[in-house]
Amino acid sequence: QEAKRRKQEAEKAWQKETASTPFAHPQEIAPALMDRSVRLTVKQEIEEFEDKRKQCAANLKRISELLKGESLDEDEWTDIQLKKEAAEKALEEATALSGSAQEHLRVIEANHQRFASIHERLEELQREIDRLDKLQTVFKGNTFVEFLAEEQLESVSRDASHRLGILTRQRYAIEVDSEGGFVMRDDANGGVRRPVSSLSGGETFLTSLALALALSAQIQLRGEFPLQFFFLDEGFGTLDQDLLDTVITALEKLQSQNLAVGVISHVEELKMRLPKKLIVHPADPSGKGTTVSMELM
Repeated sequence: QEAKRRKQEAEKAWQKETASTPFAHPQEIAPALMDRSVRLTVKQEIEEFEDKRKQCAANLKRISELLKGESLDEDEWTDIQLKKEAAEKALEEATALSGSAQEHLRVIEANHQRFASIHERLEELQREIDRLDKLQTVFKGNTFVEFLAEEQLESVSRDASHRLGILTRQRYAIEVDSEGGFVMRDDANGGVRRPVSSLSGGETFLTSLALALALSAQIQLRGEFPLQFFFLDEGFGTLDQDLLDTVITALEKLQSQNLAVGVISHVEELKMRLPKKLIVHPADPSGKGTTVSMELM
């Protein structure tokens, strides 16, 4: 009875274990048995298959989500593959062209930089040539001397114009025209230019005095041994009282600029303003010769 009971239990357990298998009887299992090594190999293949199946299932799910219900037949898929291959080939060609263009651009930039350097040097040389041409032109004949004379004349006229402005209370100024002559600028009359011949006697004297003082300052005071004195001979008789006072005041200012001014004059008002005088006494019939005496104020 115990054996029967255990046999029944064993049959139930067998039926339960073999319910999901293709084996109906125990003797059918023997031919299906495998070696351990073969079984492990098959198990590994099955696991790899399951992994690939799961990956394919995941890919199918992802592609289905991307397609959103759309579908492709084999011809459309082939066409897309051909387009993809063509696009990839075009990308490779474009990449190659881009590399070639980059190299070409690098060469152009290097050449441009060299060109800019050469062009800058060329401009420097051209400026040098222009200066040399100008210098060569200046040194032809008397051109250089005339150029220096014009520059000196401009300098003298500027100095004289400044002095004349002081003497005339900024009414007149001296300019040099294109032909190297003097022109008067009447600043009291809107800066009108007028010839020197239109000046009155007193104005002519003041202009001449300004030019003489400027020329003396340019020549006598700039040498190795400057002559710090200047003589004026007459001309004061043509001045009215106001102009005479202006001229004397200007001459007194010159005295304070380390320049001694000697005045040869018979005008009494002028004599009274001079601090030091050399009086020349003419010879008399008795035979006494000319004598000179000094008077100090």
